[in-house]
Formats: sequence, C-alpha cells, structure tokens
Amino acid sequence: MKRNLVLCCATLAIAAGSLPLAGWSQPVAEDAKHWLERMLQSTQTLSYEGTFIYVQGPHIEAMRIVNGGGAEGKQRRRLFSLSGPPREVVVANNSVICLLPKQHATFVGGDYPRSPFPLSIPRELGRLQNHYQFEMLGSDRVAGLEAQVIAIKPRDAWRFGYRLSLDRRNGMVLRSALLDEKGYPIEQLMFTDLQLRPHIDDADFVSAALPDGAAAQGGPNPDNAESSAGEPVTRSAWRVDQLPEGFAKVSHNRITQASGRQPTEHLVFADGLATISIFVEKLNQAPPLLQGRSQFGSMNAFGVVVNDHQILVVGEAPAATMQRIATSIRFDSEADKP
Repeated sequence: MKRNLVLCCATLAIAAGSLPLAGWSQPVAEDAKHWLERMLQSTQTLSYEGTFIYVQGPHIEAMRIVNGGGAEGKQRRRLFSLSGPPREVVVANNSVICLLPKQHATFVGGDYPRSPFPLSIPRELGRLQNHYQFEMLGSDRVAGLEAQVIAIKPRDAWRFGYRLSLDRRNGMVLRSALLDEKGYPIEQLMFTDLQLRPHIDDADFVSAALPDGAAAQGGPNPDNAESSAGEPVTRSAWRVDQLPEGFAKVSHNRITQASGRQPTEHLVFADGLATISIFVEKLNQAPPLLQGRSQFGSMNAFGVVVNDHQILVVGEAPAATMQRIATSIRFDSEADKP
C-alpha cells in the first residue's frame, strides 16, 4: 500500500459537482437526465484535444488532454501536465497507466466499470436516482462556448454533490465542480480551449516515457510498473458491517508487492457515482500508516488498526462516510476457511 499509488488514483479521479436544490420537479429532473445522457454519448464518441485548469483546494494545475472516441473499451486518452512536476496518464484498451517521475503505476483491465473522462457515471442513470437527484441550473459560458448547467445532488449526507456545465452543441463537459456536504467546492475543472477533431493520429497518444507502441496498443507494463489488479479474492476474513445504502462491492483483489511486502487486500465499493476503496495490510508490529482522518484534496481517508492489520478507507466522499466504514470493519478468522 503506497501513498504515491493512492495519489495516482486521486489524479485519475477527476470529477464534477452540484449546487443546493431549488424548485426541483419531475419534468426538470427528466430534462437534466436527458442532458446527462448526451454527456455520456459525447464522452464515448467524440475525438478532441484541449487544455483545462484543475483546481484542488490551493493546488492549481494546467493539463492537456487528447481523446480518441470509439466503441466502449476502445477509447484512447492521454493527459499530461503543463505545470508543476511532469506527470501523465495514458489510457488504452481499458488499461490505465500513471506516469510519474521515476515510477509507473498500471491499472490493467479495470477493476470496475468506469465511464470516460472526466466523470464516471453508469450508463443506466436510473441506478443513481435512489441516492441522487438531477436538476437544471441555467446557462454558463466556458472556453467561448455556450453551456447548460446540470446538478447531481445527493439525497443523504454520505455522498458529495456535483455540478456540470455541458456544451449545448453536444453535451460534452466543459466545466465541473465537486462540492462537499456543506456545498463548498473542493475540486474544480474548466477547459480554457477545446477543439473537436474528426480523427486523432496514433502519434498523439504515444508517451516518450513508455516503450514504443505501449500507449497506443495498451501493451505490457514497463519493467518497473505496478499492477492494481492482483488476484481475485473469493474468501476473506474481513467483513464490512456499515456501508451506506446503495454502495455495493464491485471488486475484491489481493495485491502482492514485488518488494516482498505483505499482500494487500483491496476492496472497491461503488454506488454508481462515488467509489470507495478499502486497503487491508498486515503490519507485523510495524507502525501504522494512518490512524484517524486524513485528506488529500477531494479524497478523504480514515485509518484504523484491527488485529495487527492496517485498515485504510479512501474515497471521494465525506470524511464521515470513510469513518463509518472503517470503524465497522471486522475480522472473522473462520470466514476465509474452506
């Protein structure tokens, strides 16, 4: 369980946010749902390149994105920083590679389904409506383009809200904000320029930090890459007793570090929009990585020690959600026996 891997996950988790509800009605919600359906279509099919500003608390970063549309699972995408430390994210053939200085982290095959950048929501929006409500918020203008503003508002205190400015021509996200449980922005993204392209050349998806062809073809990991997939877990001694309603387990893997560290169990839970990860690693009397709360931008974390294991819960959800889940995790020595 490594901090830089969690930070890479945080970089991938670029999302958007909502405003307080006012005057919501069923027809308005259906209109908002239609706009979100347009957004889903555009993020899968459009090819484009552009520059956006990413704001996370006091941190401001400029990034460039090149995106090639295609059938589901066949999209290609490359993001790279224009300010601060060099950093890239390359997506090809359903694999994600984080390229950090002197280190790669590779996520192969996707532990759980995700929609394309920048917001991950299910194709069937009805799955969200038990826990979120949709709202039309008026007009906006971003990167010189006219936009429709849509809110996705949580129905309880266990989730964050989202606000999206969508291009009126095609529904693409031009601006987004993630708001905490009090309605304050904790993460924002805004395009400053955007060009739609009929076709993106293969060379535009190639990173100098990868072996030739690896970015375009989704090829094998570099020698020092780390894989997040691991081995699927069918029996485990760990049980989560207090998940907020609507969250379901979508993956459970055991990751073995090449350094010889103890294997880490990685559980992922999602409600269709918010995603929460649980990491479990045996300490062997070593000091814990985290006890109590921590925050990195929009990512909240809560750590506890149970039966000489570090339990770390991380996700883009309120701190109270992380604490509720972490303190409900139990060890059952009989549960993983045949």
